[in-house]
Amino acid sequence: MKKISLDEFLRLRKLIHRNARPLDFTKWKYLFENGSCEDFLSVLSSYQNEDGGFGYNIECNNWNPNSSPYTICIALDYLDTADDSVSSIKDTIILGIIKYLDSCTHLLENGWVGMQGIPSNNDFAHLPWFHFDPKKATEADIGVTKRLSDFILKYADENSDIYHKALALKDKYKLCGQILLNGVPDYDPVSLEMKSFDPATWPFWLPLPVYFIGSPKSKHYPELKHVVDINLDTIIDTLRNTNEIQIAPEEELNAFEQNNPHPDGKRWCVAEQAIGNYYWGTHNITSNLDILRKFDRLDFHLPIQAK
Repeated sequence: MKKISLDEFLRLRKLIHRNARPLDFTKWKYLFENGSCEDFLSVLSSYQNEDGGFGYNIECNNWNPNSSPYTICIALDYLDTADDSVSSIKDTIILGIIKYLDSCTHLLENGWVGMQGIPSNNDFAHLPWFHFDPKKATEADIGVTKRLSDFILKYADENSDIYHKALALKDKYKLCGQILLNGVPDYDPVSLEMKSFDPATWPFWLPLPVYFIGSPKSKHYPELKHVVDINLDTIIDTLRNTNEIQIAPEEELNAFEQNNPHPDGKRWCVAEQAIGNYYWGTHNITSNLDILRKFDRLDFHLPIQAK
């Protein structure tokens, strides 16, 4: 069974320490080096707006500072890291999110709009899949809606209007397999037929099935263990071949622009996107090592001692 050695981990640690933004650096410290959860949550809270939602570049390729349902979901992915912690900062973050969701901003009859339903995205650096689409602003995003409904049912007052709305939405989509996973909307584990996973045909932009499984505690793990093992080996091979955080070459960026023409004749790959893609590099290293940790694929004990 492949595992990440301590020497390999320490090499990746240097990349994180040199290149990660504070949000991912403090997450790394908390997960692997006995760092402070309070420090991590404090940085996370800096992305939260007065209305309780989240914005800015918490999603590395969308620099819209305004709150949206989708960017709250990205914040919830980070908040899950501190799921077992007791913290006043965490409580304040949660109360703020409930406040935003209770305002029903971008909430339609069938749920919250998704990442392309936010008009103000177009005023800031963003990649094509965040560009405002008027049609998307009239449609509920199922993955976003299910994610936010679950959060509300866990934390909101059971007597509140937003709790009852979330309960109705949860029931509405209870037979729908679509979820929001790692920021990818409408991820449908059933339609993807994970049991017959083939790395040669799996779309490169979709999260691997192991991210859906999440941990050995998942009810889906027993039937998909063989797929998880393949995915974990792939992650380890990728990390072993990660030597530096790379900036995409100009030829690659130009090809992207040609294949994805901006509707206003502008350029997608502006300076902010170069920074955002750089951030994704360290974010992915941290997330991948965390999934390896959960499946006992680290060949050493945590936390490590700082050197």
